[in-house]
Amino acid sequence: MAASVECPSSNADTAPRVAKIAQRLKKVDRVEGHISDEFSAVYAGENSTKLPWDELDKEEKILGCDPLGGIGGNCAEAYSKQEHDWYGGNVNFTAHLNRCKPSDSLRLTLERPVLGPSNRFARRFGSRRFIRVRVASELVYSQRSGELAAFFKRPLVIGSATFRAFFAKEYSVFFFRTHEELVGSEEHRPIVRDLPLTSNRARQEHSLLEFLRWHNEMDLNYEQTMVKWAAHFALGLSNSVPSLRLQSTNIIFMEDIICEAFIGAGKPPSEMVMTDGCGLANRTLMRTVREKLGWQDEPPAIQMRIGGAKGLLLVLHGLPPELEQQPTVWLRPSQLKINYQPHTLVGDAPVLPPDADPALLTLDVLRTARMNTPARLFAETITNLADNGVPNMYFETLFKTALTERVDRFLRYSLDDRADAPLLFEACAREGGVFNARLAREAPGRARSSGYVAEDYDAPDEDDEDEDRLGRALREQSSAWWPDPVSGLPSGLAETCMVLLGAGFVPATCGVLKEKLGEVVRSAVRSFKTKYRFAVPMSCSALVVPDPFGVLGPNEIHVKCSRRDFVDQEGVKTDQIVGDVLVTRHPCKVPSDVQKVKAVLHEKLRNYCDVIVVSTRSHMYKNVSLDRHLASLTAGGDYDGDTMEVFWDPQLVEPFQQPNPHLYANEPPEIQQSLNKNTETVSAFLSRVPPDAPEEYQIFGLQDYLLGALKGRSFVSTYSIWWEKSAYEKGYRHKDTVFLAYMFCAALDGLKTGVSVDPDVYKLHSKTWNGKDPLQWKSLGKDPPVRSLKRDHKCGEFVMDSLLRCVHRECREQLRRIDEWIPADRMFFGKWGARDEDLARPWLMALKNADTLRKSGHTAKWDALQRIQSHVEEVYPKFQGKFGGSAAGSFTSLPIEERQDMLRAESRMFHSQPTELLALDDPTTIKTSCMYVYAYEQGGRGRSRIPWDVAAGTLCEIKAKARGRPQVFASDMGPWMELNKAFLRHTRKISEDARK
Repeated sequence: MAASVECPSSNADTAPRVAKIAQRLKKVDRVEGHISDEFSAVYAGENSTKLPWDELDKEEKILGCDPLGGIGGNCAEAYSKQEHDWYGGNVNFTAHLNRCKPSDSLRLTLERPVLGPSNRFARRFGSRRFIRVRVASELVYSQRSGELAAFFKRPLVIGSATFRAFFAKEYSVFFFRTHEELVGSEEHRPIVRDLPLTSNRARQEHSLLEFLRWHNEMDLNYEQTMVKWAAHFALGLSNSVPSLRLQSTNIIFMEDIICEAFIGAGKPPSEMVMTDGCGLANRTLMRTVREKLGWQDEPPAIQMRIGGAKGLLLVLHGLPPELEQQPTVWLRPSQLKINYQPHTLVGDAPVLPPDADPALLTLDVLRTARMNTPARLFAETITNLADNGVPNMYFETLFKTALTERVDRFLRYSLDDRADAPLLFEACAREGGVFNARLAREAPGRARSSGYVAEDYDAPDEDDEDEDRLGRALREQSSAWWPDPVSGLPSGLAETCMVLLGAGFVPATCGVLKEKLGEVVRSAVRSFKTKYRFAVPMSCSALVVPDPFGVLGPNEIHVKCSRRDFVDQEGVKTDQIVGDVLVTRHPCKVPSDVQKVKAVLHEKLRNYCDVIVVSTRSHMYKNVSLDRHLASLTAGGDYDGDTMEVFWDPQLVEPFQQPNPHLYANEPPEIQQSLNKNTETVSAFLSRVPPDAPEEYQIFGLQDYLLGALKGRSFVSTYSIWWEKSAYEKGYRHKDTVFLAYMFCAALDGLKTGVSVDPDVYKLHSKTWNGKDPLQWKSLGKDPPVRSLKRDHKCGEFVMDSLLRCVHRECREQLRRIDEWIPADRMFFGKWGARDEDLARPWLMALKNADTLRKSGHTAKWDALQRIQSHVEEVYPKFQGKFGGSAAGSFTSLPIEERQDMLRAESRMFHSQPTELLALDDPTTIKTSCMYVYAYEQGGRGRSRIPWDVAAGTLCEIKAKARGRPQVFASDMGPWMELNKAFLRHTRKISEDARK
């Protein structure tokens, strides 16, 4: 008989019960990774940032009383009184698609929903109405003709909910929940129908066509090509944070600045649109955004989405008071991707109609302007600079200096002097980016807009046919890089070192700290050895924006920082750069992608900090106008959110010889001959698939475009690899190299432009380039290839070959220095030394006291200690078998979440037993001390990490108390305590004086 289960009313109550029901149905003791109730409170902090159930309940409750409640900016509503800046769409529902073996069929697996970034669609319609399906990349490459598109055109039915695919991008397919229900199936294809109009669900849900029209009404955008119509659905999926809601009358149309050389009707080419992608905003708006999002400073520019527009908003200083009364934006034609007005926009007309959906009136922020200094050199940039005259020795010297400084952050300090511990603490924090990583973990939805992280990371594809799918869906898996709240052990090496140093341990006498500290420094060297990315002292990177006042002359830029973080050509700290500089952006594949310009001061631009302001006049070469803007010369850039890098080191700038842009900055005519382009317009599509056609027929026709990314493989990486080989073999300026660079760019923009590589052309290119040997310099950090591509001797030495030798030489030297600082052997780093009596004392003193009591007839304490010792002796071999000896290598090769889960399971096992130790005042401390003593004796002079893996936090408490007067902070405050900069300068000076 089936068990009777009372259904709770909320997701937060239901989800745990479903897990327990599934356990009973599966007849297993527990779901893998299940956390018992006694530890649930300990994981509350981490779970609050990833478990979605409370947030989903809150969102559903608010949307139930206000369908617009999730879009943000509803602080006047009753449901926003407790949390004024709340917005919805923070629950991410995901799945992944793999091919089953050996059946060769496709399998879609649902994943556990988590808290994460929000987007406009999810805020407007609710998190539960969207699912993102990740597609294994090999499926896209190996699919049979149209297999994936046909698969995703089928309705997806989950329980009573029906979903339809509405967009595909970069191996992800996005589904929208519709108003349909399942009525049957035919040849494994679900048959669905519209819900009865009288049902509550029908009134709550929308059809797919209604959703598509809401975002991009075809009748108002009939001049668009269908490819661009489909590509514009990406606007609603951008990870963003809502800031404020504007009045439609304050979203104003403004013409672009067009190059004077453009003559005639029609749309000018993008390189002649001197403000391409950048609109304006008043200071009132920027102040409001700062207050809403809690930023420290008023931003000079933000990357945003509003209505059907995308790109940057640049603050316009000096506006009259009447234009600062309300938050206002001015949007340019180059920013408007979707039209919502039934008429052509002219003059200062409102971009959105008065009755526009409030979601379209909400300013969604992707990121704010920030000045990053120094900037980093990449292999492509190095290749360009060397080809344009910068000596190879410059890069070798730069690499050596950067690597030495990175290692010296640590090696300049003593391992046995406690006075140097704060300096090692600070070095670990910098090396591991620990504080930003903590912020990103705490606020995953706002990490990008707040600047805590630079990239979004996706989990790797899984393709394990034997894995229990239901068990994985129910599994309570840890979040990557979160500390273990039970053991107190951080996940990252640098953060672990900080915790141990902060507790009072010294590397010379703490083997675990010594080992992990050595690995932190060695990892820094390995990152240099495997990635050609190192900083240039006199450089920066920031968003590039057009001059709002038109005061900059041709080939002039304005670079100013809000802090004195720059180092000028004389080595002096400054906030502004003046003189000749080099500018570029990524990708950097042709000689003209780096330009030499002049950085100038201008009084009208004094308030524009943390952005790179460039002239709106045509760029010039040898005093002749090129009839295009500067950003277009750096890899075809624009001003919708591109980042530009600026270098002003005289040793880099002076030898640089500006290449002729006429030879390299224009696409070769052969490119268009190699491409196929779909030019069907929206109006032509509507003629072919009219609005009165059957709904299913319309959906399939639209999905041909919406799912276009699934039709075939992307050639972006292929052409990039071929370009690298051509640059090496034939030379950076060879016509084949330039051709492949532009083929790469065409493939990169293919999804937005409707361009695809002609299959016959691709076959011809494959015959030429696929058989080429690998590049020697690309094997850095790996075993060198048996055969490598040979370079034409007429081209001279390739800069990356020269740098490869330098990298090997300098990395060997730095590793030698590290071995002298912290000697390494095959198993452990250094000698773990004598037993730490501070850590052993609680157990030894407890034994001594218990023995005294036992002799007088009081055995309770002795019995409790014996139970502890038996528990330690029982679990230690189990831990040793999993993590010690030969198992250590396989353990470290696992994904971080799996490693964390294994360690957490062991820490819970250790702390869960024995129970009812009422005779002991502090059983956790005594048990941890016992584990330390036992592990020291069993592991060979303490070479066991196990006590630290299961009880690092308690060991740190013991050490801190032993040193006297420990400071106690709550868990929501301690991780944010940074060392005072003045204190660090004082401590650093004392340390330097002591070494003299």
